[in-house]
Amino acid sequence: MIIGILLFYFTNEKVEVLGAIIATGISLSLGTRQYKTENDKIFKELFTEFNTKYDLRFNDNLEEIIKLSELNENYQLSPENEKLIVDYLNFCAEEYLWKTKGRIPKEVWNSWENGMVYYFNKEIINKEIVKQRRQRDSYYGLFEKIEKRVENI
Repeated sequence: MIIGILLFYFTNEKVEVLGAIIATGISLSLGTRQYKTENDKIFKELFTEFNTKYDLRFNDNLEEIIKLSELNENYQLSPENEKLIVDYLNFCAEEYLWKTKGRIPKEVWNSWENGMVYYFNKEIINKEIVKQRRQRDSYYGLFEKIEKRVENI
């Protein structure tokens, strides 16, 4: 608006030019606000979906695998638990994909990444992660993102 007023004042243009400049400014402002609102809605949906899925499918099951492996050094993953770990890795890769698209804020991603690193560094889970790394293209660059924080990958 200030630019429009200055242009009008210094160039003695018609009132219509001032109106057009002000209308453009208002449109840009509303568009930016709408974009931010939509971005927040998408983030909320993703955040809720990811946290619900993590709580229902992975948290307790991964902790149980870790607990069993720590109690029994000869513990072997069942095929179902191997699939669970692969599903978790796919879940993490999906979260990372949305992070790279700018839909997950940095502070949320940092928290999620810390959780991933915790599990990926557990020996019983790490063995399966190492196997899956051979298919690195399937995980949207997640391995490259976390490789410095995860042992043996």
